Formats: sequence, structure tokens, C-alpha cells
Amino acid sequence: MNQRHLAGIGSVVAFSVIVGCAHAPPPRSLKGQMELEQAVPSTAQITMVPPTAVLEKNGIEITARYATKHELDTFFSNKVLFGRYAGDDPYPESTLVFYVKIANRSGHRIRVTPDDFVMIDDLNIQYINLSPDDISAIYESRGGDFWSFAKATGNLAPGYYGAPFKVAETLGAGSGRRANYLVRQARLTGGYIHTGVTYDGYIAFPRPHPRAKTLKVILANIKMLLDAADIPTEATDFEYNFHLAETTGGH
Repeated sequence: MNQRHLAGIGSVVAFSVIVGCAHAPPPRSLKGQMELEQAVPSTAQITMVPPTAVLEKNGIEITARYATKHELDTFFSNKVLFGRYAGDDPYPESTLVFYVKIANRSGHRIRVTPDDFVMIDDLNIQYINLSPDDISAIYESRGGDFWSFAKATGNLAPGYYGAPFKVAETLGAGSGRRANYLVRQARLTGGYIHTGVTYDGYIAFPRPHPRAKTLKVILANIKMLLDAADIPTEATDFEYNFHLAETTGGH
């Protein structure tokens, strides 16, 4: 989609040359990624309303809670859990983190795929769920800004967005390596959740556009029923709506 978009821009430029236009083209309102790349997400602390939301479908109850900086710092400083890696929150300031708890009371197993989870704001910008390697790459990029790498607008292309980073085969020592380890330990991983089991973990997205006022977090493609061949026969999305405001401090 980007190629088609840029090709269109090139056609406009070529046309101006052919007709011999002597004046600079009039300013225009940029759209999509071109406009968004000029926006820098704030580092102010975000307040989410409501802070926690719970949905239940067919015996599957899923809680989504915005994870504050204080919560994350407290959790990751637990030396019993994380040993010598314990310390401050490993998620970069350019991310937004949610705690997710899934309670399966359906009477059968289900399957979750966190790679399918997305976040959409009221500007129609869609954000991917960041993997531990994505988090490491933010640190490896030195700038610590994932914004221009993991965003897109709904009118540019369908599907899930976010260009993957090419992470080095061996992470160097430092915050990137520590972050990768901690995020892997705490993240919500994919797979089966058997009946009677309560399962939880963190998911992370790129920090939303500074003009965004509402967010929809979509825990997509939850396989609610599986047949004898382990093929999903029923799947659904759990959608959570949040209003956001900025206060002070870190992410």
C-alpha cells in the first residue's frame, strides 16, 4: 500500500514537470503514515478510564487492565521472581502495557494467539502487539522510539500493521538483553488454556498518537471451540474500550 501511495505522489510530481508549472504546488494536508511520522508521542503518564474492564462470553472471562508505571516497577523489582534482573519496568517509554487475565470456565479447552491482538485509536490508527524481540529492538535502535516503525492508518491497508525489526542474532549486554528476558517471563504467551485454569500476563503496544482520545483493545481470534482434529470451529474477539488522558511522569 505504501508503494501505491508513493507512486501516486510521483505521478503528481511528473505531471507538474510535463506541464511546465512555474509555481510550487499548493500545500496539502498529508494523510496516513506521512502525517503520522511527524508526530512524536508524549512521554507523559497516561490515565485510562476505566482502568480495568471485564468481559465474559460462553464461560470465558477476560480481564484487561492498563498497567501503570508504578505497577510495572513494583512487579519487576521482585527479586524472588527475577533474581539479578529485578529492577525497574523494562518496557520503553514509547509503549503502552496492559495486564490480561483469562479465566476458562467453559468446560473445554480454548486457544489464544496474542500475535493477533491489536489496539485501534479514534484516529483509525492500528497498533500491533509487541513481541519481546520488538522490545529489545527498541533499545538496540538507541533512539528508543518504536513509533514510526509500528503504526499505520486504517485507510492505507487492511490487516495488522507494524514493520518487524531485524534483531541481531546475539543481543549485546545491557538494557536490551535485560528487557528481552523480563518481558519473556511476564508476557501473555499463546497456546491452550484448559478448563478451570486462570492464565495471565502482560501485552504491550506502541504508545498511541498524541491526539488520540479513545482506544479499543481487541483480544482477537480467541478460539472458543476446537474439534477432535484440533481445528477451531468457533472463534471470537474480546473488545475493550478505554478513554485516555495524560498526566505527568513516565509511561
